[in-house]
Amino acid sequence: MTVHRLRPRRESAGRPRPALNGVPPTDALIVERTDVPDVPFAVTRISPEARRAAQRVLASGWVTTGHETERFESEFAAYVGAEHAVAVSSCTAALELALRALRLPPGGTVLVPAVTFCGAAQAVLHAGLRPVLVDVDQRTAMPTPATVARAARVCGCPQAMMVLHYGGAPAPVADLAEAARLSLTHVVEDAAHALGTSVGDRPVGGLSRATCFSFYATKNLPIGEGGMVTTDDPHLAERIRRTRLHGMSADAWGRSLPGGSWRYTVEEAGLKANMTDVQAAIGRAQLDRLDDWQRRRGALAARYEEALATVPGLQPLQSATPGRHAHHLYVVRVLDEYGTGRDQLIDRLAELGIGTSVHFIPLHHMPYLQHAAITPPGGLPGADALFPQLLSLPLYPGLTERAVDRVCAELTRLAPPAAAHPAETLPSAGLRTLVIGAGEAGEALARDLAHTPQFGLEPVGFLDDDPAKRRAGVIGDLPVLGGLDDTRTAALTHRIEVVVVAIPGLGPERFSQVARAAGASGMSVRYLPSFIAALRRDVMGSDMRSLDVHELTGRAEIHVVSPDTGSTIAGRRVLVTGAGGSIGSELCHQVRAFGPSRLFLLDHDESNLHRLQLELYGDALRADDVVISDIRDRPRIDQIFRELRPEVVFHAAALKHLPLLELHPCEGVKSNVRGTENLVRAAAAAGTGRFVLISTDKAADPVSVLGATKRLAELIVQSGQQDAPPGTVFAAVRFGNVLGSRGSLLSVVAQQIGTGSPVTVTHPEATRFFMTVEEAVGLVLEAARMARGGEVFVLDMSVPVRIVDLVRKFARSVHVPDVDIRFTGLRPGEKLNETLFAAHERHARTAHPRILAATSTARHERPAALAQNLPALYTATERNDTDEVRRVLAEFLPGFPASQSTPRPHAGMADPYPDDF
Repeated sequence: MTVHRLRPRRESAGRPRPALNGVPPTDALIVERTDVPDVPFAVTRISPEARRAAQRVLASGWVTTGHETERFESEFAAYVGAEHAVAVSSCTAALELALRALRLPPGGTVLVPAVTFCGAAQAVLHAGLRPVLVDVDQRTAMPTPATVARAARVCGCPQAMMVLHYGGAPAPVADLAEAARLSLTHVVEDAAHALGTSVGDRPVGGLSRATCFSFYATKNLPIGEGGMVTTDDPHLAERIRRTRLHGMSADAWGRSLPGGSWRYTVEEAGLKANMTDVQAAIGRAQLDRLDDWQRRRGALAARYEEALATVPGLQPLQSATPGRHAHHLYVVRVLDEYGTGRDQLIDRLAELGIGTSVHFIPLHHMPYLQHAAITPPGGLPGADALFPQLLSLPLYPGLTERAVDRVCAELTRLAPPAAAHPAETLPSAGLRTLVIGAGEAGEALARDLAHTPQFGLEPVGFLDDDPAKRRAGVIGDLPVLGGLDDTRTAALTHRIEVVVVAIPGLGPERFSQVARAAGASGMSVRYLPSFIAALRRDVMGSDMRSLDVHELTGRAEIHVVSPDTGSTIAGRRVLVTGAGGSIGSELCHQVRAFGPSRLFLLDHDESNLHRLQLELYGDALRADDVVISDIRDRPRIDQIFRELRPEVVFHAAALKHLPLLELHPCEGVKSNVRGTENLVRAAAAAGTGRFVLISTDKAADPVSVLGATKRLAELIVQSGQQDAPPGTVFAAVRFGNVLGSRGSLLSVVAQQIGTGSPVTVTHPEATRFFMTVEEAVGLVLEAARMARGGEVFVLDMSVPVRIVDLVRKFARSVHVPDVDIRFTGLRPGEKLNETLFAAHERHARTAHPRILAATSTARHERPAALAQNLPALYTATERNDTDEVRRVLAEFLPGFPASQSTPRPHAGMADPYPDDF
């Protein structure tokens, strides 16, 4: 691996720096930059636990291979799902030992990717074998079945093959083995980049005869040096265990155990390639952190993907097959459209203090390997074309979002002028869309979506069960990525955000299977409103216009849920309060797709619960999972939590009709404040793991009873975190106005337009923040995953939207070009403009690029002040003393009006009001 300069070059003052793509240097003369921190290409992270583990082993007096190594082997095998693991000194040693253990004939040929680390070819040669180089696909940097078959023909019949999971992307191991006419028993996987990768649903580690991992200092599991071979073959594991230490029948640890003997035999050649207990102790401790580090890598890779999507000439590598990407590297191809060469770009980034690297120099470019390896006739054109384009950007768990943004900003600035315009002037890329069905309907729909970016959906590929279409590989300009059963793996591999079903005859059961698979990966599912009508109109893309969020809100819809979110839900007992409501029911649908062990539906409205059961299961026979209760009833809530022991709680139950709560503030306090406190106390007592409150942007500097009671609910959640038992995490999310939910603004507007009534809007300049149902539910689920305790998470919804503008756009979308709007005036408790954060709150970025976290700096909102004011508030509500409730709220929340303003005659309850946040 070559790591390029991490510091800017020093050059003589007065020497001008050349312009790049017409962009002049930021300084008139070359000087060393000191105003911003450098961004190294790689930084090794050794956790405090790993440091302590190493010290413990050093203090024990036994530092070579021993008990610690055995434990690491066992834990690592379990992590990757393999039967056996053998710890060795490096990944290169692992490859050599695995090849030796196959007992191939001397001089036998082994297929090796042309674009890989030189150590892989050296391992083949040291094992007494001959590497045969395989060309790669420029789009993936990995071999294809066609290039493998071509290389296999060169050597007649290869004895084995080495498969590389480049950068952490899954390689099609079985397909490549079939192309080489080899069984998987003669395949060795180079998984130096691929700890955490899966091919389809199967983790890398047990797919072939042997898999070799690296623990080099920059790898996903950094130890400094070290490697591991995993296999399901006990005989192979035993051979590798012997040959890693000179071929000896017993190592020092085995000879020192009670009953051991100093005697040993050597029956075959071996190496000195064992792992020490010091390395193993570090590895064991680091393994405990790996899942968090992997999630971090995925989030950073997604941030790169989004930020660089509009930069021409920078193209990320594609995955060669469905599966999970380990994101060891973030590699882009620097194409001609970028306007400058890869090497010049590397130099300029180095001058700016940004480190980069190139993975890898092709093997046939190495003088020694030009003679030692076999190159197919006609050369390796794919590798030759790819190599000048490859550029690896910084990617490691300790990298900050600010650093990623800086790298992307510099890449954008150094691009051709057309790419250097501010992002807001460029049309936003749509949500990555997977089209189910590659027939006439699907192909026409994909074509229209691709040609009409205003719809906000960017087709990525098809899924189809027709073998002929799958053999064709490409329909139109898009690949066929598999069959309908591949929905989940294709969605994860290709970072799909929306699944659109375009098969007119797809049965309900099959549709449900696809929808569940997509939902389990955090994708939203959409379909044409009428397949038959769509076909009669030649499947015009305008059928999707009702899905165009960008047209209504002025921003692209955000895909919020990450693939890792499912781990928070899967196999756990989940309770949703307010399950029968508009948000609660949507949340239940999404949660069910992630596979909880139990999903408890809590609501005080038995009719809504019955309806929701029918929606979720098709029947209402799961009575044990339905909980009829009022969250105000503390003894009942305590009983529920004692008996059900929920591990994850989503608290959506609330009174949220703003004008009605202005008239009945005592009821708002009873449900939104005391009800929340009942749940928080019960959750802490029951040892609930995750608790997420659904709040509203009206809680920021509240002037309404709804906003004030939800702000108190947020504070109760934060106070609960301070007293929470170990392992219990409380957090909250703030919604904007949710489009598409029952009772939402759009449903009220649609009803008024449908009846021919004027659309009522409070004020011509009133603005609100809007989000889709998918965004709202996604925010809740991501909060459950990201929360560390006490946060208030908010979706970055860009700028607020004038309500009157949204109404007019919506009317045009349903073919009402001249909608009649009547302005009613602001009602008591309503703001002209909502905000996402209070004046006394700070907000910071989170691991998710579009989710922010709010932190209060106000003394009056500290837990002690909360505990002091709640008793007086509860006493007033028990007496149903409206004036006293408002007075106590105003005393605790500065800015909240102590007395209700008198509503204008026309601004009363006669006009419809959206019953949502």
